[in-house]
Amino acid sequence: MHHSNAVGDLRYRQIEYHRMPMLAYLSFENPFVLSDEDFYRLGTVSRPSDMDALPFSSKVFAAFEANCCYDRFWIPENNSPMASTRLMCNGHAFVMVGMAGNPFFVDPYTGSLGQFRHQYFLLTLIAHFHKASLLMFSDRLAVALAKLNVQDENSIRNFKRETRLLQAAFLRFTQRYWFREVSNQAISSQLFLMLKRHLDTETLYSDVRESVQAMSQYLENEDLRRQADTVVRLTVVTILGLVGTTITGFLGMNLFALAEETGWNKLWYFIGASIPITILILFTVAKSKSLSEFLDVLSDDRVLWLSKIKQFLHIKT
Repeated sequence: MHHSNAVGDLRYRQIEYHRMPMLAYLSFENPFVLSDEDFYRLGTVSRPSDMDALPFSSKVFAAFEANCCYDRFWIPENNSPMASTRLMCNGHAFVMVGMAGNPFFVDPYTGSLGQFRHQYFLLTLIAHFHKASLLMFSDRLAVALAKLNVQDENSIRNFKRETRLLQAAFLRFTQRYWFREVSNQAISSQLFLMLKRHLDTETLYSDVRESVQAMSQYLENEDLRRQADTVVRLTVVTILGLVGTTITGFLGMNLFALAEETGWNKLWYFIGASIPITILILFTVAKSKSLSEFLDVLSDDRVLWLSKIKQFLHIKT
């Protein structure tokens, strides 16, 4: 088990109810004697009843026949071996019922038995593989969102990494394994569509795709927000640095006559000027958000100068 401490090469976890999907091939001497209740209990893999009366209403059997029975080769009124095969599918079970005296039904190579072992087995395997994969994607999405803490940078980085891995895995699944059609034969195609309808994989696929896209959109919006914040901070630093650049450019290098000083004195002058400038730049970056708000107020013609001065005095120190 995935959540156990046991060591193993392959780990698994339960992502759906405990009932395992199954396939059944049932051969009867005379399948026409089976009642509606018998077919219902065979198709739903439920226990037989000891009562003669039907425990369900006729609407239940009508809905079962309409949604879960494939009666292309089932014509009980003809009482013919060639029309004695009935297939039933409800998502978690695929049951094939036929006549033992029909050579085509029991032929393990070219008959229905061979199709059951090689074709119908693969159809149901692909359909359940689709659902299991999509449920696993949904589970991973839920776990990634549960671990996300917007106040923790490590959590955000892990969330971004997991989201990118999920996007790559889901894209690989879509391109390589998501089959909307698995056969050009009418019977196999119709049975596969019936399996997909009962398993509801189309809806599940759409939900997972929308969730992956929503997570991707969230990351893009978060990156855009961070980039916008960075641009604002750099803009504030550039505007404030423009003042000093303009002043030094206007005065040139003649403000202090340091050309004749010794090398050590020039070095000390350089260090003395670099330290406050560096502190000023770091302070400007640290308070760039408050300064950007002040610049917005300063550029607004509708705001009085007294309010602009108050906004400047309210810059957090």
